[in-house]
Amino acid sequence: MLTNLNYENGQVSNVDNSNAYEAWNKFLEIISLNISELKLNTWFRPIKAKHIDNDILTISVPSKDYYDMIISRFGDVVSKAIKAVLGDSGRLIYEIDISVPVELPEEIAAPVIQNPQTQNTGNYGQSHAQPQSENIYASASYFNSEYTFDNFVKGKNNEFATAAALSICNRPGAQYNPLMIYGGVGLGKTHLIQAIGNQLKDNRTGIKIMYISGPEFTTSFVQSIRTNKAHEFERYYKSLDILIVDDIQFLEGKESTQDSFFQIFNSLYQLKRQIVLSSDKPPHQLTGLEERLITRFQWGLTVDIQPPDLETRTAILNKKCETEKISVPYEVLEFIAYNIKDNIRSLEGCLKSLIFDSELTKMPISLDMAKRSVLKFGAIKNRKQNLDIGSIIAAVSKFFDLEESLLRLKTKRQEIVLARHAAMYLCREMTSCSLETIGAHFGGRNHATVIHACKCVDDMVNIDPGFKDKIDIIREELLTS
Repeated sequence: MLTNLNYENGQVSNVDNSNAYEAWNKFLEIISLNISELKLNTWFRPIKAKHIDNDILTISVPSKDYYDMIISRFGDVVSKAIKAVLGDSGRLIYEIDISVPVELPEEIAAPVIQNPQTQNTGNYGQSHAQPQSENIYASASYFNSEYTFDNFVKGKNNEFATAAALSICNRPGAQYNPLMIYGGVGLGKTHLIQAIGNQLKDNRTGIKIMYISGPEFTTSFVQSIRTNKAHEFERYYKSLDILIVDDIQFLEGKESTQDSFFQIFNSLYQLKRQIVLSSDKPPHQLTGLEERLITRFQWGLTVDIQPPDLETRTAILNKKCETEKISVPYEVLEFIAYNIKDNIRSLEGCLKSLIFDSELTKMPISLDMAKRSVLKFGAIKNRKQNLDIGSIIAAVSKFFDLEESLLRLKTKRQEIVLARHAAMYLCREMTSCSLETIGAHFGGRNHATVIHACKCVDDMVNIDPGFKDKIDIIREELLTS
């Protein structure tokens, strides 16, 4: 019960009352037993005791919003402390004193890079007029128009995440809430969660939607504390229909920011408002987050995005070329996709580098040019120059003690199939030849057969250390002989 927490409107008293100071210190001692040191420093130490009259203690706070935030967060703890210090009939009243300094702890004391009043307000909704105060917190809500489902290449690596994202667009807040998408750097998480925002914004008139990154959320929260508008900050976020937070892992270790996000999350969840989060790892691995947040992140659906396979990587490059209206030979796209495997950003960066080189030199895009671009991204290292398919077939045949001609036959003998797959795999890795060219050297097989062979070897390398050692031995022989 908070009936003993009152506001007394009037001038701030100048009485220097040592008894009030002593009572407030006892109050803080009791509060400190129930909350963390960081929260104590953030919310209670800036408050000053003014005077005490019997069982009524008067304090100074920087604003009414500041006081309201304390009561909404710590009302029960404050009530118990009042009873312990002032007795059952004790009361705490406050006066507003804008000169009260707000000393921020280290977590939120970093300088604010941008002034929200001067930021571009961005696009956080459609046909939804907002008061100026709300625009302050919507300043980071910008949706990249290129991040749509139409531009997102679906593959086996992201099919579940894509299906969940599309489901949310049809019924936000109804089924997968929250939706958390996690995966490594550069795999398309930001594209996918912004695609959700773009589709909802375009299809639902007047929806109040917010996209913000974890670092931007923290910066905005810090600014709200500095300007005594933390209550207004939370009120804005609690009014949203859709909240999308990218890189939620950046809240790790930031206790006050996490506490604010916890309040926002609870409010939106209870109102069945959709929450979408992205992270670089699953919830249970976010060691710097409070357990109560982690469990809430697991209430809904958690899906991952894996590195794309060869076919998906090639499709991503092809889609990029279509979007940019640029013609690049398919064998070049295939070469880039084969050599850059784990990061879509690097994949697209390599393509951009290749296009730039072509424009700069006024030369048509070729495999040799692509090889130079791939080298810039560190995907080809220490490879023997002028290595040809014949040399690789000879080395593999020698290692497996087979005649070279057997690798070209259409036979299903296991030892020959294994050697042929290994040879195709090394040809694709160690030469700049197209898949069609490689297939032609193995009895006229097509590029799909080569892709299948390479995938089989990839799978075996991952599960069979002995087979991986064999491939490494052959590769080393080819590089050093």
